[in-house]
Amino acid sequence: MQAVPTAPAQSCLTGKIFSVGTDFDPATIVQLDDGEQVRITGGREGEIRRLSGTVLTACGALTTDAGIEDQLKAESFELHSVDGMTAYLGTLIYTNGSWELTPNNGGAPVALSGVPEQLREAEGSLVWVAGTWTDQSFAVKSFGLMERI
Repeated sequence: MQAVPTAPAQSCLTGKIFSVGTDFDPATIVQLDDGEQVRITGGREGEIRRLSGTVLTACGALTTDAGIEDQLKAESFELHSVDGMTAYLGTLIYTNGSWELTPNNGGAPVALSGVPEQLREAEGSLVWVAGTWTDQSFAVKSFGLMERI
């Protein structure tokens, strides 16, 4: 009989992100709708920490040990909202005379309108944008730089 390796099942949690702890012992948590808090760990934890205050879905291996806080070793995440507004995370691109965001999750590009000058300076960088849909484009109301390219 041959042993077949199995990967741990991936779990996804959606909630509000909080940066907690101290400079010496920082932590990132996701607070679920029911108030439960799960600590985010893993290679994506730093990126998720920069999105403190947002609502997102993080996916990865979930560890739930009695007496120890639940932890999610995040392998991927998707941004949903910032300050109650729909939000997207991706690379800012200027193409064919218009601005668009190429989402990190591999989705279709999002046509942007009302792109402020300060955001335009981040062309080619990983950013988040929050706002509202108007006709055929997403009107940018707020934004943040994740990493400059």
